[in-house]
Amino acid sequence: MLSLYFHYKFKKRPSLLSTPINCLLLFTLAMVCTSPLLKGAGPATAPSKVFRGRTLLSVEPGSKPFTRQEIIGFVIGSISSVLYLFSRLPQICTNFLRKSTQGVSYSLFALVMLGNTLYGLSVLLKNPEVGQSEGSYLLHHLPWLVGSLGVLLLDTIISIQFLMYRNAATSAERQPLLHS
Repeated sequence: MLSLYFHYKFKKRPSLLSTPINCLLLFTLAMVCTSPLLKGAGPATAPSKVFRGRTLLSVEPGSKPFTRQEIIGFVIGSISSVLYLFSRLPQICTNFLRKSTQGVSYSLFALVMLGNTLYGLSVLLKNPEVGQSEGSYLLHHLPWLVGSLGVLLLDTIISIQFLMYRNAATSAERQPLLHS
């Protein structure tokens, strides 16, 4: 979304140098923001060959606390989750006020619902790292679970609006935009 925004915003600029300069600044900003997150990343642990059963929210003594890098990621994930949740509210309000879902693509919401369901399930079904408890794993992934499964709930509300308002379109909305 951001790349489309910057593409169309800078595409209309009169100066030929503004787009490359702004892209360079955006790239530099992205590198400065992500470099502290990548500094502490070590080699990945080898995946376990044995499938372990899950005990939901089990707590093991000696669970490791959040590192600085994980705290930064958790905060960024939480902000992302809140923005993702709030992104559906304007559409829900607009549909409610108009009592119509005219112009809204249901296939978009159906595919997003499928994607969020699969993403939430993938996080829930993944085994924690070696030495990490189930509760610690869920806590570390909580923003992404809330984001994907919370938006799934809001998209379900939009689906219900599609069912409620499918025959309630006003006469102005049923008329074609261009007369032939």
